[in-house]
Amino acid sequence: MKRNFIWVMFVVLLVAGCSNAAVTEEEGEEIERYIRQEVMKPNFGGEILSAYEILASSEEKGEIYLWALIEEYYKEGAEVEQGSGMSVPMVLKVDRSEGALKVISHTLPRDGSFYADDVKEMFPYFAEIKALDYPSIHIKKLVKEVETEVAEKLE
Repeated sequence: MKRNFIWVMFVVLLVAGCSNAAVTEEEGEEIERYIRQEVMKPNFGGEILSAYEILASSEEKGEIYLWALIEEYYKEGAEVEQGSGMSVPMVLKVDRSEGALKVISHTLPRDGSFYADDVKEMFPYFAEIKALDYPSIHIKKLVKEVETEVAEKLE
């Protein structure tokens, strides 16, 4: 019984330290701006578009844990083509000291055999679990968001 209580308190404290808080529209725009300008550069001279899902955040650490889909699209004649892209978990380091959210930097896990260890080190436990087993249905939702934006902006 005591062991279960300790386990429950651990989980409560863990959840209290990190939240899955939604961001305001302005904060979302800052996150989008940062992802599109700083995380991936276009390889084909196109436009970077992105969609993301916040997995958790920590105000104490000034971090937002998310999964991002980042795609480059460019025009080839009358056609819109897809260039480079990535679908990755990332940690955004943010500053809210002046009232508005400002993204300062980001961290991505390394590829290959380093990936799982990096995710475990970068993310709080419950966000780590989400990031290591991010469902394809969620990725499809992000793809749909980006495709909608492509249709609105580029076609």
